[in-house]
Amino acid sequence: MKTTKTVLVFTALMLSVIITNAQGLKGGDKKKNSSDSKPKCFDENSHIINLGVGLGGVNYYSGYSGYGYNYKVSPAFSLSYEQGYPKKLGPGYLGLGAYLGFQSASSTYNYFYDDNGYKGNYYYKHSWNNYMVAARGAYHFDFLMAEKAELYAGLLAGLRIQSYNYETSNPDPKAYNYRFTGSNVYPAYSLFIGGRWYFVPKVALFAEVGYGISYVTGGVSFKF
Repeated sequence: MKTTKTVLVFTALMLSVIITNAQGLKGGDKKKNSSDSKPKCFDENSHIINLGVGLGGVNYYSGYSGYGYNYKVSPAFSLSYEQGYPKKLGPGYLGLGAYLGFQSASSTYNYFYDDNGYKGNYYYKHSWNNYMVAARGAYHFDFLMAEKAELYAGLLAGLRIQSYNYETSNPDPKAYNYRFTGSNVYPAYSLFIGGRWYFVPKVALFAEVGYGISYVTGGVSFKF
């Protein structure tokens, strides 16, 4: 809970900084006749790589996190790429790209077993790995964009691939199978909003709210 609150506070602060910087458009930039003449965070020539970490994650395994379970979830790591569409579309620019995400979780339960001639302290453990592969597009409005900061919104669509593993130290065949592995594929899609602030010309901090591997993601963007 504490890490989730930390990420939400970080995201709120990031979006506040981005909005404050973007408001510069309403001041000195009014003297310019064309928005196309102003330096922009994103245009048709932009190529951006985002490295993100999400800690306000989606819990697919809540049934295994109750009393007596040793439940662990890794941070949600993501890598995404975005490049500008060759032509300006309407009051802004369209960015198209791809998204990769990963998160793992495990749940271990320790218990005492006495049956069928077997007696002792044993465990059973469930573990999951989630991989997300998706295409995503984001629209960057001129009026929400400054030289060093911007707000954007977009859509993600793809697949979430989940692998599953079960094992137990209990030697009694009557209890459970010793080991089981499997995998499933699920559709993944989401709307998202985000913001980016360049603290140096080619490197920015970004924050996004929307479902990737996690609901809230923050990280670093590299423009080239």
